[in-house]
Amino acid sequence: NHFHYSFWKYILLVVLALFGWNLIFTTTRYRPPESAKVEFFAEGAMAENPTLDALVARIHRDVMPEMEEVTATTVTFDDAYGDMQLTVWVSAGQGDVYLIAKSRFLNIAANDGSLDLGPYIASGALDVSGIDLAAATLQRADGAKVMGVPADNLTALAEYGLPNEGMVLCVLANSGNDAYAVKFLNALVADLRGEAAVAP
Repeated sequence: NHFHYSFWKYILLVVLALFGWNLIFTTTRYRPPESAKVEFFAEGAMAENPTLDALVARIHRDVMPEMEEVTATTVTFDDAYGDMQLTVWVSAGQGDVYLIAKSRFLNIAANDGSLDLGPYIASGALDVSGIDLAAATLQRADGAKVMGVPADNLTALAEYGLPNEGMVLCVLANSGNDAYAVKFLNALVADLRGEAAVAP
């Protein structure tokens, strides 16, 4: 009689135990601090992108092995909520390096959401020689600011299932890891230009 009428209590107990364990694990598991990880968000159509994952893994291994985590995520922004979603991510400092459409980039850069790359280019930390930066340069009261790297000539993006025409690479201003975000961007641009910054 007990099991006949009370079996649901045992099922409920098991479900609650599993839910509680999952909740505790999710909230207490270790997460690398912002200063120890680099996240690359790329606008594209592929939900899973093993080729891009392999590239990012090589950059992690060969260029910045001291980072705890270097990841790539391909995202799709729909027409209705895409800009809103991106604004939330930028405001929250989610991600470090972005590949996004020029219209979205200009919206971010106009609101100081992207990092001024000029000092890094001047110091040699970011090599963009031969790339026309005009499309990603904004005129400000204190002079021209290079807020991103146009990807129109980086045709090798197609090898990673990503578009290049009308796209811009940029670093978020509040990513929390500027130096390594720029280092990642430099390695990424070098690979896309067929240079030897990333070992095969």
